[in-house]
Amino acid sequence: MRAKKVIGYSAPVKALAAFLAGKTGAATFRYSQNVTMYKVMNKTFAIMSMQSAYVVLKCDPNLIDILKATYSGVGHKTHLDRRHWIAVELNSDVPLKEAKRLASLSYELVRNAAKGKPKRAPTKTARRVRTVA
Repeated sequence: MRAKKVIGYSAPVKALAAFLAGKTGAATFRYSQNVTMYKVMNKTFAIMSMQSAYVVLKCDPNLIDILKATYSGVGHKTHLDRRHWIAVELNSDVPLKEAKRLASLSYELVRNAAKGKPKRAPTKTARRVRTVA
């Protein structure tokens, strides 16, 4: 899949948008003029606000407090569950390399959850037929 060229936004926004769109099986959906949702297996793994220069990502709950303590650009901005989702400011102290790493983590978390556990084949049960005498 070829990534669409993003114009009129900051360099980190353009780079991360291209990175997200280039993920295997990723689909992009324009939510509004400046907001794009990225999905894998029909599940959202990133929501990018192009004009405000931030991206909302799924995150391992054990990492959220560490990331917030490390970077002032990591926080929470949406209605999504703050125990599992973070907002990363792209024009802040969060390096682009770290934003890409977190985006990859989000992609993997959502993709693995969407795959789910393999379903067991239904067991064949003998059906009892009632006879009328």
